[in-house]
Amino acid sequence: MKRKPRQYSREKRKEQVLGQFAVWYSKGDTEPKTMQRIARALDLVPSTKFRDLLLEMEAQGLLTVQIREKSGRWAARTYYPVVETLITEKYGRRRIVVKRRGMIADNLEVPSGQMGLWS
Repeated sequence: MKRKPRQYSREKRKEQVLGQFAVWYSKGDTEPKTMQRIARALDLVPSTKFRDLLLEMEAQGLLTVQIREKSGRWAARTYYPVVETLITEKYGRRRIVVKRRGMIADNLEVPSGQMGLWS
């Protein structure tokens, strides 16, 4: 049986961390995660090297840190990914290309909405 490689580059580990957050988000789990929970999900040991990796991801802007106070304990650092919106177009308008007698009218914007039949 072939073994899984244990040593990955830092960039590959960062991709794995973000991929694990994507898996959690796809299942509806949007709560911030502790370092131990992230490490265990990736089948790693929570260590100072892994903590340094997460702090590096925070410095790069890939993760956001939230500090949660626990009574009688050290403060817990919880991590969650920075969510970037992929929507770049304006809502409510869409571009429609209209062909009229063989010519194409370009840059024609029509308000989008429900289309109805006129009587």
